[in-house]
Amino acid sequence: MSWFRDVDRWLSDEVLPYQHAYVALARRLTSNSEIAKDIVHDVYAEILAGETWRAAKDPKAWVLRIVYCRAVNWSKRQKIVPIHQLPEYEGLNFSDFSPDAFDRLSGREELELVMDILNELPSRCRQVITLRRIEELPPQEISRRLGIDLATIRGHLARGMSILTKRLAERGGELPQRAVKGDTFPAAKAE
Repeated sequence: MSWFRDVDRWLSDEVLPYQHAYVALARRLTSNSEIAKDIVHDVYAEILAGETWRAAKDPKAWVLRIVYCRAVNWSKRQKIVPIHQLPEYEGLNFSDFSPDAFDRLSGREELELVMDILNELPSRCRQVITLRRIEELPPQEISRRLGIDLATIRGHLARGMSILTKRLAERGGELPQRAVKGDTFPAAKAE
């Protein structure tokens, strides 16, 4: 085939067997199969138009590097945010973000379940959890109200939350993450 140029032979022998690798790399960088194929074909056209291919020691690595650079440049250009005129504020239609009937009912059921389990806890644990988690009192105020030190409050809270979490899991519910996180207590003062 005398109409084949050296670059054509080089491309078909050294580059095209690895086309799947070039397209895979471009697809991974652009997240778009069609764009990836376009980038690879643009690289082929660039190779066929120039003489730089002669200096390539490792053709596969050389083409992979060119594909990588083109895909990264394409991705950078896509990050340019177009500026659009914002609609008038009065014309915007805001959705109602209040809970629907299902959310209200399931929330009520979860609350009833937690309250039932809370009522089954030992008296002191129930008092400490109620004051700390429901009334959101600081540990010092709980200590003052119940007449017990901070370490005891910490123990009752840990024990009560452990029991509450375990029983809730047994019954198929779960506590919100905010309720399970540990408290930070100031160090108890030695008196």
